[in-house]
Amino acid sequence: MNAAPPAQGGGRGRGRRSAVAKEGRQPKKRGSMLAAVLVVLLLGLALWQLSEIRGKRDAAQAELDEYVERVARQEQENRSLEAALKRAEDPEYLQELARDKLGMVTPGQKDFYDVSN
Repeated sequence: MNAAPPAQGGGRGRGRRSAVAKEGRQPKKRGSMLAAVLVVLLLGLALWQLSEIRGKRDAAQAELDEYVERVARQEQENRSLEAALKRAEDPEYLQELARDKLGMVTPGQKDFYDVSN
């Protein structure tokens, strides 16, 4: 019974497999670490881009709000001018304007000025 001593690791090349398996795990850890770092970097880049897009959206919203306000003011002014145009067709309003703004009087009307002031 001359049995040869078992190889390292206890039998038919197990020592080799475990050494290869251990070596094989190293690159997997390194690769998964690299993948994790890459994912974190991509997430950071995505968040940065998102913040830039939000800033542009907020600026565009502020500009839109300004334009909406300008349109509302312009519409109010248009309504006021339309009302003035309608009044301009009224002869009594025209006479009132002529009297108040231009100091005109109708024929036969006497105009008195207060000179005490």
